[in-house]
Amino acid sequence: MTSDDKKIEELVGILRGFKPGRPLKGYITHAVFPKFKNIEPFTRVDFQFPLTALVGANGIGKSSLLHALWGMPYGYSTSKFWFSTELDPIENNKKNPQRYFYGHWHDEYGDVVETRKARLGTKRDYWEPYRRSAKDGMQPIPDGNYKGKAKDRWNPVRRKVVYINFRALFGSFDRYFYFDDDFGDGNKRDIMLNAARRLKTVKEKNKESYKLGRKERIFENRFLTPEELSAASEILGRVYDSAQIIRHSLFPGNRGRDLSVVFKRGSEYSEAFAGSGEIAAVSAVVDVLDADAYSLILLDEPETSLHPGAQRALLRFLLEQIKIKKHQVVMSTHSPEFLAGLPHEAIKVFEDNGKSQARVIPKSSPDAALNRLGRPPANMRRLLVEDFLAQQIVLRAAKLLDKGDREALEIKVAPGGADAILKHLGPAAMVSGDNVFLLLDGDKKKVSKLTDPNEIPPSDYSCLTDLLKKQIGVDPQFHIPGGDDQAAHEEAKVLAQLEYLRWLSTHLEYLPKKMPEQIVLDQFAISSYDNESRPHEIKTAFRELLADGAELDLSSAELDALARVKVDKIPLDNADLAKIYDSLIKWLHG
Repeated sequence: MTSDDKKIEELVGILRGFKPGRPLKGYITHAVFPKFKNIEPFTRVDFQFPLTALVGANGIGKSSLLHALWGMPYGYSTSKFWFSTELDPIENNKKNPQRYFYGHWHDEYGDVVETRKARLGTKRDYWEPYRRSAKDGMQPIPDGNYKGKAKDRWNPVRRKVVYINFRALFGSFDRYFYFDDDFGDGNKRDIMLNAARRLKTVKEKNKESYKLGRKERIFENRFLTPEELSAASEILGRVYDSAQIIRHSLFPGNRGRDLSVVFKRGSEYSEAFAGSGEIAAVSAVVDVLDADAYSLILLDEPETSLHPGAQRALLRFLLEQIKIKKHQVVMSTHSPEFLAGLPHEAIKVFEDNGKSQARVIPKSSPDAALNRLGRPPANMRRLLVEDFLAQQIVLRAAKLLDKGDREALEIKVAPGGADAILKHLGPAAMVSGDNVFLLLDGDKKKVSKLTDPNEIPPSDYSCLTDLLKKQIGVDPQFHIPGGDDQAAHEEAKVLAQLEYLRWLSTHLEYLPKKMPEQIVLDQFAISSYDNESRPHEIKTAFRELLADGAELDLSSAELDALARVKVDKIPLDNADLAKIYDSLIKWLHG
């Protein structure tokens, strides 16, 4: 675990305690979309953690949600990003307009209120606060006089919004050189040389004004503050002596304000020779640090141009800023670096509902989220069971999982049965750190709950071998260092035994029945077989169930095939499957 990973874990723990109003003022708690672009009607997105990651394929609706969020506060409009054109007109239906509503914390009221915005204009694509609608599922307007409350609506929340589209973060050199094609190569070179000379003059003389054709061309010229420089250095993993930013329109075809950055690391170099990641990191750091407290910060694909280490450092930086200035951050991303360590409720997965609409999965593990994008999980959960029938039953229970979780799980039959699993495979998995979990037959369960190793006094350490035998039925084998030093050997063994107890508490579960055959028999057989039934009786009854009255000498392969068919007929609302599902969810989502 890197230093960034440790800090992220610590910050996530702190931010879990942040609540709307306490201390997150103006916090947007949820958004509902009765009719909005390509989002499935009446989709609801809850923001349970102050940093939310939107994950999904390109064009699925992540940016649509960011654009809606941009337009929610007072003084902002979704029309900045979505407006009607002749090529792509927006239907103007006053009875059923494009609209959304959202919940936000109201300090004076002391609770969450809901505001609706609808596209009612035609010429300017105007989005205006709209009366409360019970049909849309909005909560009633309370009695009493409160700031921002009208007779039939709540006014929009008042907070600043910062939108950073990392795909559009270019230095002035790259913007003009790669994206402007109005000039031939020769002319472009000459024009760029002239612009560079002007920039040099602005830089060296620290000019705050430079006019061309009576128009002001310099909008900002300053050095990064120590805080900005430190943050950019930490994100990029390199130490800068200084960095000077100049916002200008000195290049032709300017689109408002180009950004130039002059870095100093021993020698000086501009954005023309800097990596695009350097420009992106500096721009993001400046915008985030400049944001007012309690701002809504929207990030579109922040992984663009940043290497994995820089992405983790940027995530840490964002979490730190939430802690300090109580921001709310929402980002769209495809990167595992921005997902690892986040609470599962902070990860929202967008996927196609089969009708060319986006549906939103309310929470997901990072692996499951990325799996939906066609990326095999980096950390597959491997589940070990005792035999083929147990494997098929667990696979049936896994049908209750969503697709992403299901494909992040590998269910394997371990050779040698329960004793081999607990004696050899479990200790090996513990040491290797692999995501291995054990689901054994119910008859292997010796105690209702394993002893907490933290509650075992040192005076009882000599009895750990006997304790493990009583609680799991075997004496697990560890590779213990120590050589001829018997005392060191015994100490290492005690530590391994304690750690194994701790590991088993989160990696070991049992089937809800004594034998997997019982789960099938209880569903289909007339007679019941409880935990007092003898194993051979249960196996005989199960074989008879599969044969279905036929007097055939069935091979093991034939019995396995029949068992697979029978298991596949177990209803998904079966109580035993539900218990197995709970274990799978615990292992997948932690």
